[in-house]
Amino acid sequence: MRLIRSWPFSVPPGRAHVDDSIERLVIDNYGYQPLNRIDDDVLLLEWDIAVERGELRTFARLARETPDSVIVAPYRLYYPELPQPVWAHRKWDGNPPGANHPEGARHVLSGDPFCNLFGLGMIYLPRKIVRAFFEARYSTHVGDVEFSMWHYRNVSQRVPIAWNVRPVHLNYKIEGTEWQSTNS
Repeated sequence: MRLIRSWPFSVPPGRAHVDDSIERLVIDNYGYQPLNRIDDDVLLLEWDIAVERGELRTFARLARETPDSVIVAPYRLYYPELPQPVWAHRKWDGNPPGANHPEGARHVLSGDPFCNLFGLGMIYLPRKIVRAFFEARYSTHVGDVEFSMWHYRNVSQRVPIAWNVRPVHLNYKIEGTEWQSTNS
């Protein structure tokens, strides 16, 4: 199993990111096509996901215990139009059929044991599943929507969520957090 951090060809201006020694998978336009060149199972962290060392070890242990299944860790997304953050992963009943962006999907709730659709923020990807995705030629763009929709339709509709691991997605604005500087 290889620990890999996705890394954008060009980090968007003003975006927080994690600069560490983890092997980088350089991507362009949020496309994960370079995953096809990795001949190993992957524990993937996106470029703007931070995780504590012990939780990273816990997640790797969970992956080793279920080596044939995708596993995700929960992380919050902060949408400016929503009053509260939401968990990245979603539940979906498969309707409407054929949709590439399922409108009926809802964000998982704290403690939901599984999701149906998932983000790639912190995820374990077995090589055989990644290989099958590319062999299926499901989509020319390889992102979380495309990969999780293919996985839902072709591998499993239930992906375990590792609630004992809590990475942090750094894509949020400090403004509006009710934090005031005392150094003014």
